[in-house]
Amino acid sequence: MHSVLLILAAVCAAGAWAATVQPPPVIQTLSTAGSGSGSDGDSGIGPEFRLEADKESVLEDAPFWRRVGLKQLGKTIEKAKRAKENSYQHKAKNIIIFIGDGMGLSTISAGRIYKGQYLKHGHGEEEMLSFDEFPHTGLAKTYNVDKQVPDSAGTATAIFTGVKSDYGAIGMDTTRSKLNASQGRLDSIMDWAQREGKRTGVVTTTRITHATPAATFARVYHRDWECDTEVPQESIGIHADIARQLVENAPGNRLNVVLGGGLSPMGAFNESEVQTVRFEGGTETICKRNDERNLAKEWLQRHANDSADAALVYTREQLLKVDVEEVDHLMGLFRNNHITYSIAREQGEPSLQEMTETAIGVLERGKQSPGYVLLVEGGRIDQGHHQNYARAALHEVYELDLAVQAALKMTDSEETLILVTADHSHSVTFNGYPERGADILGAANSHKPKDPMVYETITYANGPGYFDHLANETKPANSSNVWMPLKLYTKEQTESPTYRHMATLALKDETHGGEDVIVFASGPGSSLVRGVFEQNYLAYVMSYAGCMGPAKNFDDSCNRHLATAGGNKAESSAAALRLSLLPLLAAWLIAHLL
Repeated sequence: MHSVLLILAAVCAAGAWAATVQPPPVIQTLSTAGSGSGSDGDSGIGPEFRLEADKESVLEDAPFWRRVGLKQLGKTIEKAKRAKENSYQHKAKNIIIFIGDGMGLSTISAGRIYKGQYLKHGHGEEEMLSFDEFPHTGLAKTYNVDKQVPDSAGTATAIFTGVKSDYGAIGMDTTRSKLNASQGRLDSIMDWAQREGKRTGVVTTTRITHATPAATFARVYHRDWECDTEVPQESIGIHADIARQLVENAPGNRLNVVLGGGLSPMGAFNESEVQTVRFEGGTETICKRNDERNLAKEWLQRHANDSADAALVYTREQLLKVDVEEVDHLMGLFRNNHITYSIAREQGEPSLQEMTETAIGVLERGKQSPGYVLLVEGGRIDQGHHQNYARAALHEVYELDLAVQAALKMTDSEETLILVTADHSHSVTFNGYPERGADILGAANSHKPKDPMVYETITYANGPGYFDHLANETKPANSSNVWMPLKLYTKEQTESPTYRHMATLALKDETHGGEDVIVFASGPGSSLVRGVFEQNYLAYVMSYAGCMGPAKNFDDSCNRHLATAGGNKAESSAAALRLSLLPLLAAWLIAHLL
């Protein structure tokens, strides 16, 4: 023992100890490149990451991320084969993907309790969201190519195109250029679906030109370019704004359903719009067009020329009167900006559930139809969190839950793949030791009178709630507590839709969170959602399950499915023909034999 100590002392004295803790020259995380110890000669399934000195050696562009996505698909299928599972081969005629924008794990847990307490279903903790009972779940890694904590543009691009990209990028990979609108362009799930003859739709509570819905139909350098007035001088004439792309370019101009907010970017500003509750934050401002184009009316005219079955609606009443079996193309724009938070819904605004039901009605065309692909976004969860409006945000989770319930009731689980996930999380915290059944939006420790400060169960790491909760003149003398006591807020104040929960770092706009988000999956192909994976993998799940896009021919399962479906259709047609001939045959027999 004495000799060991002498050796250690000598090593430390020589400075050799410090040299042994240097980081390895290459850090590999689920590598798709290089050899490893995996059973297939590969060390994993995700991208290879290198240190700063040689990071330029790997360009994370579209081909790179396509390899990552297909590699993950292959790994997942191989695991299923080893377990003698074959459900991964089941094919989806229809696909509905629900995005709860900003709906991280803390938000889901708190939203579940909020739902139970809002509906007075016991304590709240035992409540279930409709998608909690989906049979398959996984975790998606959300980072952008250039950001550890992502934004909605880069994450939506990953989900809908299968290619991760930069913060702010819409439908373009990391090679995008302000001076070249063709560089880095990507196809989305809507392109893939339309090529297979499927009907397509987008529903959102945000502006229809906002980041998440835009990533299904637009290709533009930056998410903020929603109006012509937002495109910078250097890109004018090169990049078309997002609203124009919806009306002028495929796949946007071929969508069968477009429902959301955004009258202003579409050049259809409603001067008489009423706003009863004043919400704050950057998201409450909206661009206006300068080209004097009314893109909503142009959309209607274009589809009216192709077919008489097109409708443009502006109110809930008009939406509910739509004959969904007759209308082939439907656009509904219900606010100049985003649709109001559901907790303060204005007259004439539809709910997310009503928009979802109408969209499915328009898209569903019976057994002979090739099916449809639909995005439904609960986009204001995110925006509520950005302003520390916890009550508004959690009510939006409930709103999304109702929409998922509606979809489950209206669709056949044997032919419809339903995914529910978030694009990213938020810096919201579900904390403290509140008692069972305590108000999820109330105090965490009101049952502990000796605690020096009463604090809320839902708090934020940062955001404007910092300013609202500073003690200012209410700070007691000789106190180190800089926060205003919760007891000084009235019940009316804390239950207001615009009440901000406390944030511990002062920011005008609360930030996103970088942790993985949950993916819930049900229906054909849902078993492909398992484990932890890169977020772009979801596009390959939809591609493989829906027999469209880059994974359609990953193996022969789509060909076998289409052959079987074709055979079933032929058999059904023959059966129908036989049934139609029976009355004629009976009449002939009666006339000639009796």
